[in-house]
Order: sequence, then structure tokens, then C-alpha cells
Amino acid sequence: MKKLMFVLAIVVLGMTMGCGGSSTEAPAVVEEVVVEEAVEEVVVARNDVIYTCSCGPDCECGAASVTGGTCDCGSELVEGHLVKVDGNEALVCACGGDCTCELDAEDETKCGCGKDVKRVNLEGKGLYYCNCGGSCKCNHISAEPGKCGCGMDLVTS
Repeated sequence: MKKLMFVLAIVVLGMTMGCGGSSTEAPAVVEEVVVEEAVEEVVVARNDVIYTCSCGPDCECGAASVTGGTCDCGSELVEGHLVKVDGNEALVCACGGDCTCELDAEDETKCGCGKDVKRVNLEGKGLYYCNCGGSCKCNHISAEPGKCGCGMDLVTS
């Protein structure tokens, strides 16, 4: 214990007398620099937005598009998002294109937000969509051919 105290005393004495070096320069001053990063808002293109006819349950037009407008019966197309493709049938949540809810796991007639799922036949609409089946959630729909999120080619009917 005496040796430890002696070594400690020598270290303290050396620090106060400047034994650390023979330089006469003042100690370096560390300056903290804050760098502000420019953060750009990245807009991610939605590939699951679909517009369908809003004419009601008795309407047979079944219009579907990836752009807004009006359908053949004169009703306004409303924005929704694709929650699943089953064969040629699109299951669409009508809560709007900015919504990200999914198909209700307990009731496939409802979205996670509680709204009814609209079923739209995509056959003959000229749209390309991901139909990888199973539990795939690519939900990609497009007016142009290409690939969906899982890497499969988009199909059309």
C-alpha cells in the first residue's frame, strides 16, 4: 500500500510540474463543431394506389384505374389502395390512397381501419399487377409492365 501511495504521489507531482513533455506550447483547445446535415424529404412512390368507381353496389361498370377521373357511368373515381390480389380480383381498401392499413386478418371483408373491402375484377382493365399469391404483400399495380416488390413480373389479364 505504501508503494502504491508513493507511485501515485510521483504521478501527481509529475503532472503539476509538467513532466509530460518539454514543450512550452499551450495545451491544444478542442473545438466542437456541429455539422448540420441537409435533410431532403424523400417522396416514396406508392404502387398500391388504385382508383375505382364510386357509383355504389348496384353499379356494374367495375371501373379501375391508376389515375383519377370519372368512369363510364359518370361517377367520380375514388382513391383507395390495393390490399390483396386474388387471381384477377383486387381487394381494395376505400380509406384513401394515403392510408397504409392492411386486410383485417380476422375478417377479409374489412380493412384494418374497419372500412369495407371493395372487390374489383381487373380482367380487361389494361392494368399490370403483382399476383404472387399466398401471403405476399407486394400489392403493386401499374399502367405499365414491370416488376413488383418481390421481384416477379407484373401480370395483366
